[in-house]
Amino acid sequence: MRNFTQTTALFKRVSLCIMLLAFQPVYAESIEANSFTNEKHQQRYSSLVDEIRCPVCQGQSIGGSNAGLAKDLRKKVRELIVNNQTDDDIRKYMTDRYGDFVVFKPPMNKNTYLLWYAPFVFLILGMFFFIKTLGKKPSKDLQVVDTQKAKDLLK
Repeated sequence: MRNFTQTTALFKRVSLCIMLLAFQPVYAESIEANSFTNEKHQQRYSSLVDEIRCPVCQGQSIGGSNAGLAKDLRKKVRELIVNNQTDDDIRKYMTDRYGDFVVFKPPMNKNTYLLWYAPFVFLILGMFFFIKTLGKKPSKDLQVVDTQKAKDLLK
């Protein structure tokens, strides 16, 4: 009986290893490497794909994403660099199609004022209320302790 349970446990372990190895290629997809003839173009490409956000993967750049849309955007960035577009032109191309959300550092305009200034407003409000509560004196009712009333409650 003991031999049967050992064989079953071994079979389960081997099955688990085989399943893990079978599903590994799905997750092992690599990001394609783009080579440029000009080192400056390669540096611009690396910088741009790291500062453009993937619209599919919230919070991840297109340089670190394996999503299909991120691959297409990397190809488009490469194409625009080869066509001698400036970095600002490439950012504008992306924001025109995907909105200001697509760049990690959105431009300052009327649509993004709240995004840029809200943290400072909340910080100032928080400091105001914090200082206001520190300056408050405790009321006299809280300072006077009615010990007889407390003793009656404890009985």
